[in-house]
Amino acid sequence: MSKKIFLLFISIVYWACNSGEKIDEKTATENIKNTPPNTMVKVDTAVTAPFYLLIESSGKVKAHKDVQVLAETSGTIQHANVKSGQKVKEGEVLVRLNPEEAQLQLQSAEINYEKAKLEFENSLIGFPKLLAQENPEKDSLYQKLKIGSGLQESNIQLKEAKIALQKTMIRAPFSGTLYDVKAFRGKHINSGDELFSEFNHRLLVEVNLLESEALNLKEGMPAEIRNPAMDSNFQGEVFSVNPNVDENGLVQTHILIKGEHALWPGMNVEVEIKIPKGERLQVPKSSLVLRSGKPVVFSIEKDLAKWNYVEFGYDNGKMVEITDGLKAGMLVITNNNLQLAHDAPISIQNSDN
Repeated sequence: MSKKIFLLFISIVYWACNSGEKIDEKTATENIKNTPPNTMVKVDTAVTAPFYLLIESSGKVKAHKDVQVLAETSGTIQHANVKSGQKVKEGEVLVRLNPEEAQLQLQSAEINYEKAKLEFENSLIGFPKLLAQENPEKDSLYQKLKIGSGLQESNIQLKEAKIALQKTMIRAPFSGTLYDVKAFRGKHINSGDELFSEFNHRLLVEVNLLESEALNLKEGMPAEIRNPAMDSNFQGEVFSVNPNVDENGLVQTHILIKGEHALWPGMNVEVEIKIPKGERLQVPKSSLVLRSGKPVVFSIEKDLAKWNYVEFGYDNGKMVEITDGLKAGMLVITNNNLQLAHDAPISIQNSDN
């Protein structure tokens, strides 16, 4: 009997030991499963840098100079060195009309001028006292003789003939690019007919802003221009603000596009004008959250999220000025921070630094 009791005792002890081990393993596994994973976050750095308030609008590209060149005289085009998209220099001859008629008019005007000049000189011979004067051209008699001889009229006709000949050569009014070209060799044109149009390479963006926005602008303020079709950004600056508010409460404003670019007049663009507010401590707006109505920014310390009450100033929609609660150089959490707790473990998913 004593042997059976002993074996029974050993069995009970063995079962108890094994049962205890299973409970410990289960508890440990459950503890691991119940441990929350680190919150994945993105971070940025609080920096002291120039801060800008932003005004965003859309507009159209326009040329600072844009002209339609018209024929100033009638004739047949003898030569046309023009095509749309062609870049030209100021004063370059682009279209020539047949000059024969204008040249004949000039020759006739030169002959008439020489005749009138000779007649005027002969008329002066009969007035030796007039010729003896130091400045005879100031004498009224001198002017009457000049008019009577036809010299004054022929001189005007000669100048007109020279101008008419010059009009047979159409030059580029300034350096720029041609478009809407309608001139070609052999075409007969009349005075006032359109030959081509030209815009210069100094391009502007025309935008209409609210009067409250326009009042904050000054010439030279920086701007950024984006063309959605090209998916490209260009730098610019405020060129002019028209001091007139239209019936819709809008103010016409022009932004000068700086540097090399491939924009054309008529293109639709988006504009972001920057109003400088000096050096400010700032963080991305996405790092700022409200807790119980108070602004909070989470910083990072030893892979833990740290709760920081802050005070903020300017807000441009992208960055927020921090006036109290943070220091420059601190890493701040910019996403997954709405439900984040103080001292919550975090893992950095992607750093913008």
